[in-house]
Amino acid sequence: MEKDKEKYVTFRQNPNIDFLFGYFGNMPVPTKQDGYKPIEAVQIDEDGVETILKDFYQRKPETASVQKFKKYIQEITKDRFKEGDKIEMPNKVQVSLSISLTEKRFFDVDVDNLAKTVLDSLNGIAFDDDRQVSSLIVDKHVHPMKVNGILIAITKLTEERKGLEYKWEK
Repeated sequence: MEKDKEKYVTFRQNPNIDFLFGYFGNMPVPTKQDGYKPIEAVQIDEDGVETILKDFYQRKPETASVQKFKKYIQEITKDRFKEGDKIEMPNKVQVSLSISLTEKRFFDVDVDNLAKTVLDSLNGIAFDDDRQVSSLIVDKHVHPMKVNGILIAITKLTEERKGLEYKWEK
């Protein structure tokens, strides 16, 4: 009986967090670096004279890995956010992300680019738009089991609920 107890761990959600969810052992969080490619642009004046314009760029489409990740995050977010749970504008939001990576990938990705992909995935489901995020706490680490994963904590900030980093006055 005592041996069975060692198999289980009890987690308690911090009372300063409204929503807590994520996954372990699944796909890695891809980075969403805004990629741009140069395009050819021509200006034609009233006389039909063409002038080649320089320094025009077009945003590259999202990669398949980013699209797959966004779809997956949206699915697990919809399971957590029921009707009426979405944090609507103009409310402010605190998001905390704990991202597990493999050792190989840890130094290859920037934490801000990981966060951008996750925040974009939460738009329209957890909150109206990631512009509402006024506090973002992000860490990336190598999980002891060397698996990919993410833990997402979301809190609607109010006068009474100041978020995880709030320093209470004594």
